Amino acid sequence: MKARLFVCTTCDRYALPPPSPTRGETMLASVQHAAELLGVPGMVSAVPCVNSCPRPAGAAVREGRGGGVFRFALLTPEDAPALVEFALRRASGEAVDVPESLAGRVASYTLPRVG
Repeated sequence: MKARLFVCTTCDRYALPPPSPTRGETMLASVQHAAELLGVPGMVSAVPCVNSCPRPAGAAVREGRGGGVFRFALLTPEDAPALVEFALRRASGEAVDVPESLAGRVASYTLPRVG
């Protein structure tokens, strides 16, 4: 299974005034750094939104084509290593639970497609 990690770059675009860099851009830099340290920089993609706007900063772990999607919100740069490690373990096919440090940040889980 191939997992991908998507990080929203526009969080917190509704703040007045919006910060520069955004919380999402800061989170992306932290996630990219954690992924580089683990040797998987290609796993991380920047996207304009993962629908966590009311609860920024957001990211999503997609478990391969047609796989399930874990969506996270209220992330901090300190969450980046756990997030990348979770994505790696899911990519390896392990049926791992969300780490305790991220459990309160799960915004939703979309089940994999069947058939």
